[in-house]
Amino acid sequence: MKESIFDRKVSVYNGVADNKGIVTSLRAFLTSLNHKDEILHLRTLTDKKERNEIKKKLPMCTISGVFQPTRKTDNLKEHSGLICIDIDAGDNEELKDLENVKAELSKLKEIAYLSLSVSGNGLFAIIPLEYPSYHKQQFEQLKLDFLKLGITIDTACGDVTRMRCMSYDKHPYINESAVPYTGYHVEKKVSYQRKDYTDDKMSAVAKYCDLIESSHIDITSNYKDWVRVAGAFASL
Repeated sequence: MKESIFDRKVSVYNGVADNKGIVTSLRAFLTSLNHKDEILHLRTLTDKKERNEIKKKLPMCTISGVFQPTRKTDNLKEHSGLICIDIDAGDNEELKDLENVKAELSKLKEIAYLSLSVSGNGLFAIIPLEYPSYHKQQFEQLKLDFLKLGITIDTACGDVTRMRCMSYDKHPYINESAVPYTGYHVEKKVSYQRKDYTDDKMSAVAKYCDLIESSHIDITSNYKDWVRVAGAFASL
C-alpha cells in the first residue's frame, strides 16, 4: 500500500526557541487539537504584539522534512517531498472570502492540504513536489503560477527550513491523492555577443577618447554626465 502524504516524517518544534525538535508524522501535527483554545483566543486579540507572543510559543513544524540535530539547511536528513506556501492577507487584500478562495484552490490537483493560518486571516497550502532536490526552483515556479491566479505567496516559503505554526481550521481541505507539482523555474541567462568593432563609428569614438585623454579633460565630473556617457557607450 502506497504511503500517504500525511504519514511522511517531519520535525516539530516546541515554539520558536526550540531548534532541535522531535520527529513525527505530518498527520499528527496537522490534526492535533492540543492548542485549539489558545489559537481561537489568539484570533480574538487586536494587539499584534500580544498575538505574536502566543504564536511564538505554539508548536511549529518544518513541512519540508526532518532536520537533525538542529534546524538548518545543511542538517536536512530527509526531504518530505512537500512544500508549504503561505497566502497572507497583507499581500492579498482583495481576497476577502477565504472560504471561497479555499474552494477555488481545492480544484488544483496538486494541493494536498488547505487551512486557515494561525491568525485566521490567511491560508496555507501543502503541496507535494515532483523534484524535492530542486526545492527552490520548484518554489520559484509556484510563485509565478499563483500570480497568474491573482495570488501572491510569501517569498520566505522558498526556504526549506521554513517553519509552519500549528493552526486550527474546522473545515480544512484534505486531498490524500494530490499529485506532485512538476513546475520548475529556470533563470533566463542573458547572453552577450561580442562584436568586432572595426567600423567607422567606433574608430571615431576611439579618436575622441584619445583626444580627451591627451587634453586632460574630465567629461564625467558629475554623476549626471557619467550616466550620459555610460549610456552613450552602451548604445554602441
